[in-house]
Amino acid sequence: METILITNNPAIAADAEEAGVTRIMVDLENHGKKERQASRNTFISQHKKEDISSVRRGLKKCPLIVRVNAWHGESPAEIEYAIENGADIIMLPMIKDMADVHNFIDSVAGRAEPLPLIETIYSMKNLDEIAGNPAIHELYIGLNDLHLELGMSFLFEPLACGILDKMTESINDAGKTFGFGGIATIGSGELPAERILAEHARLGSNRIILSSRFGKDVDIAYATGRTQRLRAAIEKLSEAYERLRQRSNEQQKLDKEMTADMINVIASRLRV
Repeated sequence: METILITNNPAIAADAEEAGVTRIMVDLENHGKKERQASRNTFISQHKKEDISSVRRGLKKCPLIVRVNAWHGESPAEIEYAIENGADIIMLPMIKDMADVHNFIDSVAGRAEPLPLIETIYSMKNLDEIAGNPAIHELYIGLNDLHLELGMSFLFEPLACGILDKMTESINDAGKTFGFGGIATIGSGELPAERILAEHARLGSNRIILSSRFGKDVDIAYATGRTQRLRAAIEKLSEAYERLRQRSNEQQKLDKEMTADMINVIASRLRV
């Protein structure tokens, strides 16, 4: 399981790399995000474009992801700046038109990996075409915006109703790798991290973003002992994921049903 930490702090990024985090993300997306997610207690990035180079300089081997804004008139310049300053992977959010994808790929022009973020109803409905593009090797499913567009109350409801099963089947059929959602530390989270990992293992996902809750769980803002705390938390995630990959088909089915029941209970409570 590859883990992604969102940070613009070079010291935290370097410590995370040493602790075993496999990817670092600088998040420049701010167009409309605050308004879209106003009803949710979600992470809204305050990262700046200047953070790209400072984070990049502190990394030895970790790929650096830069999430840019949804496609707009200044997107080519945003992408150019990110690549020139060390981005290995460019993530494009809020896809509303296939022209967004084609323009995105043309702007990246093979100089970094293009990573579409599937988080709109449009991109979900056109997932076969997006995943089938030969320039795209991986995708990420963003549950924050997707569940809001679908009119759902809880982040992980797309797991309970089978939507993610259909989406990940399309991605797997295209032979591409993917990840989805975020996760807290083992033993933590409104929907326990083990439940989320079980679904990653069942669906074939091998990438996950470490949530803001994860950062709080390991006290990531406190420098002393940060590497050790991060390493221990990452190792627990990896060990749990490997155990879950060994389950029988019958156990996977039972776990899926249990997770769906838990999600539905949480969603019902949030709708009251």
